[in-house]
Amino acid sequence: METHRTLPPPCTRRQFVTAAAGSAVACLVGLPAAAIPRIPFEVSASLYAWDLHDEGVERVLDNVQEMAAVNSVYLIALMHYERRPLTSPRFPHNPARTMWQAEDSRVYWRPDMKRYGRIKPRLSDHDWLNQTDWLRVLVEAARKRGLKTGVELSHTVLDLQRAATECRDCIQRDINGDPRIIYGGSFPVCPNNPDARQYVLSLFSDLAANYDVDYLQTCLLPFMPGGSQKGGCFCDACVRTAQAAGFDLEGARAGLKKDPAAEPALGSWRAFRYRSMAEFYRVMHEGVHGIRKADLRFNDCFESHVDWGFDLGRMKPHLDSVRVMEYSEQRGDPAALNRKRQWLTRERQALGKDFPLLSAIAVRPKATPELIRAGVKIAIECGVDGITLGHYDGAEFPMLRAIRSGLGEAGVKVSAAPAKRA
Repeated sequence: METHRTLPPPCTRRQFVTAAAGSAVACLVGLPAAAIPRIPFEVSASLYAWDLHDEGVERVLDNVQEMAAVNSVYLIALMHYERRPLTSPRFPHNPARTMWQAEDSRVYWRPDMKRYGRIKPRLSDHDWLNQTDWLRVLVEAARKRGLKTGVELSHTVLDLQRAATECRDCIQRDINGDPRIIYGGSFPVCPNNPDARQYVLSLFSDLAANYDVDYLQTCLLPFMPGGSQKGGCFCDACVRTAQAAGFDLEGARAGLKKDPAAEPALGSWRAFRYRSMAEFYRVMHEGVHGIRKADLRFNDCFESHVDWGFDLGRMKPHLDSVRVMEYSEQRGDPAALNRKRQWLTRERQALGKDFPLLSAIAVRPKATPELIRAGVKIAIECGVDGITLGHYDGAEFPMLRAIRSGLGEAGVKVSAAPAKRA
């Protein structure tokens, strides 16, 4: 049973007017000053093309707004190979299918192929997915409701088939020069390879130039993890990039083969990876901002930054916001939520108190409404500027409703109804 509490004093007129402009969040009450997030507080939902096709964009938007107080939606418009829904045997509310096998690194918008060089994006092999511009469908419907809009490039941007054949030179190599599949079926592209970097830049530029989005988000795989023996990258492009920067990567490789913890080789190799990822995102950030003022958002699903080869502090100047992809709610264990608090605390410390930070909340089994409300509370206490739902296609409706109630319990008063359709 939910308990009721005495409400704090009402917002001032200035608080109300300022917050009302934020659509879903009307005012903030009962929070210590250090934990009060900026207004408008973002509540975002990630959607897939099959959600929009099977349920219809208007019904999907009705559901996320009414149940979860969502004021921001984004399409995962380049999706990696993965069975959906990820954490349960069947979709809980999809009227057309029980599950879907997402194809390997396909796009769900209409790419402007003139923007691409050697590597070009691949459309779905299915007519019901490739004959509609699903990003445009979502953006146009969301804008009519006054919602914030975004788009995501997922973990892999290059399908396994091309990565293993015609684009083998674009993928990362371990210390023995071998490519390695991670996440079950992905060759990460090398951030130092010119063709791979140009391809990712073209993806971002295409989306920024041709779609009315407020943020472009990515959880693109950084460097392969696994320490100096299994981690990336020691490819030819990395050797050339390191040499231009005055670092002998080949010499470091020889030393690390003998001793994986050899210094200064290990420290120099790690520093090279940090610089490489920061430079990669500098190029992406300047590319996006050269076209439009939209956020470049890093979806951080990599808890050990050292292992994955990036330093968030170095990347910060080239990012506009960060989403922490932490889904402890779905483990069904209240104690697991300590991980969320710890991760968000580290991230806030690395980024500083004024940098826009969002926390993911799992709205899928084995989550419970109680765990979701607790996750929202932790996120607010850690000073986040928004929460994001992961993911609508596998979300049971009680879990979506728990987002709205969790915001209220945490002191964020949300609007009672969705924005009217134009």
